[in-house]
Amino acid sequence: MRSLFIFIWCSAILILTSTASFHDLIHFGVVSFQWDSSPSYSAFFSPFPAGISRDLMVQKLGHVVVFLVLTVLLLTKFRSNLLILFMAASFAALTEVLQLHFTRGGRLFDIGFDLTGILIAIGIARFFRIKQKRQLDLGN
Repeated sequence: MRSLFIFIWCSAILILTSTASFHDLIHFGVVSFQWDSSPSYSAFFSPFPAGISRDLMVQKLGHVVVFLVLTVLLLTKFRSNLLILFMAASFAALTEVLQLHFTRGGRLFDIGFDLTGILIAIGIARFFRIKQKRQLDLGN
């Protein structure tokens, strides 16, 4: 069952990141796909935009939350934080590269936002594991 939730969440991430217009998806519920067989990979290394709008910050917070949830789901299935970090970070990189092929703006700095969510989830899980271990040690 855990694997099914992970699969569904990853599928949702792929749909959200591959739809041609994030704006149309959010405001009108329109999901459409356009394939670009030769995207500009130089756009991947574009700097963070100078003008920070509310929409931009909501979108970046979305990166953090979406990958935090993915990591929590992975934490329910796997034990190794290193494996979970590798799996989630690899998926983050894949989604950003795929966005270039789906006429979206895949960016390296977005992987940083994804990693923020991943590391927050791993950090919280580690905190609770340590706390739980201390409580067990005190109980013995």
